[in-house]
Amino acid sequence: MRAFALILLAGLLHTRPLEAQQPEPRPDYTPLEFLVGSCWIGTFPDGKKTDEHCFEWVFDRKFIRDRHVVRGGPTLYEGETIYGLDPATKQLSFWYWTSQGLVTTGHVEYTPEGIVFPERYTTSKGEVELKAVWSRSGADGYRIWQGQREGAGWKTLWTMEMKRKQ
Repeated sequence: MRAFALILLAGLLHTRPLEAQQPEPRPDYTPLEFLVGSCWIGTFPDGKKTDEHCFEWVFDRKFIRDRHVVRGGPTLYEGETIYGLDPATKQLSFWYWTSQGLVTTGHVEYTPEGIVFPERYTTSKGEVELKAVWSRSGADGYRIWQGQREGAGWKTLWTMEMKRKQ
């Protein structure tokens, strides 16, 4: 009887529905791929703080991880973003965690102006809507524009030139 139970269990473990055997679709990472495998650094407009991002593939190129550190302020600020396919929306999305305990999510849009990262989060004062736009500036650089929704338009918070760290 015990041998029969083991055979039955082995059969159940190897018999999975066909849909479970299909690989998950992967998002189009093409516009982000130039970042992967490198660290990038830029200086904030105040000329004092720097922001360094390091990108890597995760889990057999199913995700991209972006770890970043802001130095030069009163305290060290760190964050980590994971880019991947959101199974509910079928969009390339991101999940961002910060050393301050904030967690935000959003999706990635490829547009003629660049790679757009819209995101929203709620604070005690209400909802905050942000948008970052990354646009390439040569083989070893990209520009970040960071804005916040203000009425029907966008207010520039800051811009930064990022350069590949050698």
